[in-house]
Amino acid sequence: MNIPIDWAVAGPATILAAGAVIALLVDAFFPRRTWLGSGLPATAALVAAGLELFRLHDDVGQGTFALSLIILAGSLFVVVASNVMNFENAMPPGEYHFLLLSSAAGALLMVSARDLVTLIVSLELLSLPSIALVGLRHGDRRAIRSAWTFFFASVVATAVTLMGISLLYGAAGTLDYEGLSVGLQTTEVPHSVVTVAVLLTIIGLLFKLGAVPFHMWIPDAYLGAPILVAGFLSSVSKAASIGALMIVLEAALPSAYGTWSALVAVVAAASMTIGNVGALRQSNAVGLLAWSSVAQAGFLLAPVAVSGSIGSQAALQYLAAYVLANLVAFAALAVVLRLRGSTDYDELRGLARTDPPTGIPLVLAALTLAGFPPAIIGLVTKYVVIQPVIEADKTWLAVVMAVNVMLGLAYCLRLVAVLFDKPQGEAYVSPSPPFSVRIAKAVVILGALGIVALSAWPALLLSNLP
Repeated sequence: MNIPIDWAVAGPATILAAGAVIALLVDAFFPRRTWLGSGLPATAALVAAGLELFRLHDDVGQGTFALSLIILAGSLFVVVASNVMNFENAMPPGEYHFLLLSSAAGALLMVSARDLVTLIVSLELLSLPSIALVGLRHGDRRAIRSAWTFFFASVVATAVTLMGISLLYGAAGTLDYEGLSVGLQTTEVPHSVVTVAVLLTIIGLLFKLGAVPFHMWIPDAYLGAPILVAGFLSSVSKAASIGALMIVLEAALPSAYGTWSALVAVVAAASMTIGNVGALRQSNAVGLLAWSSVAQAGFLLAPVAVSGSIGSQAALQYLAAYVLANLVAFAALAVVLRLRGSTDYDELRGLARTDPPTGIPLVLAALTLAGFPPAIIGLVTKYVVIQPVIEADKTWLAVVMAVNVMLGLAYCLRLVAVLFDKPQGEAYVSPSPPFSVRIAKAVVILGALGIVALSAWPALLLSNLP
């Protein structure tokens, strides 16, 4: 029996899988250890996958295309910026790039899946390499502990998701999204069973997204992982999770809107509130971004709670701006860790004055996440995600979002104040950095220029994403 392959789904992911294997082999046979040895094949694979994605543009939906583009662009950003870790003998570059591309391939398949079997397989392809990335640094006990925390959360999420999927199959007799959409409307299975099935499936995906109350693995994993791995988890992994959730809800479970809408709205409100309160207590920039990631999950979920394509459109536009700002922030902190040895606020004090190529992009990223001028794109996308919530008459959720915008503003502006503060003691003088650090700084600056461009011309984002 010949089963046709849908290359619109498998093409870009297959290229990444091949690139992952090539990167591992090049590193194994390269005469000396270097991040460029495996980094160049990884970069080439991501570029090739992007070209393949554009070639297949007419064969994939606009939403899937946008999500896939965000995943590939975010992964490319991380791969290039990861050169800053060239000095770390405890980080094996071949394995790092192999796992990163494998995880990115899983992310692509998640947002391209049109049945629950493909979804669960791609979910594990995203998760398992990500767990290994968290604990990849040799001899780092904290990283290993964080990886175990991540692993246990992932196992629970998968088990809950599979339980929900099995009930959905029993109710509709199919796992195809279109078949589920029709089958759940005509099934004779009791409504209570369908409700439990839908909720279990959604809860499993919310685990992966890191939304409250399934968020406690995030701060531990982000603080234990290499900084750019944390950046990958907070951007690419989150993009895949929210994208898959949106597609499942709209394509497979529209008839159960009354069941999942209230749950998603409550989780969104709790996530943004608890995430922001947690971020207010941080004195380490990575810890702040970890809790901010929980809060941003809430802002992404809020428009998804709204029925129809408007909510998904708002979430996609917000996601694109968030991913860019988050990756700039994490990459800048990776440079700071390389040069100063810490990302605590005391070490960041005055960074915008003493090292503007690193400090100013970090300021722009923080202002974008807060939605505060001159980072206009952050403010615009905050309005974009609140608007469909107001139009859907979910006034209580809109009020919670407005309050949390102010909470986010408080800790982001605190970070900005630290970055512009007068350095304590003798002013830090940035040394002439090695080539690997200069590459990472160039990526940070390019990302900051992207924020500036989107802030000057928001239509570049708002008119080009569905």
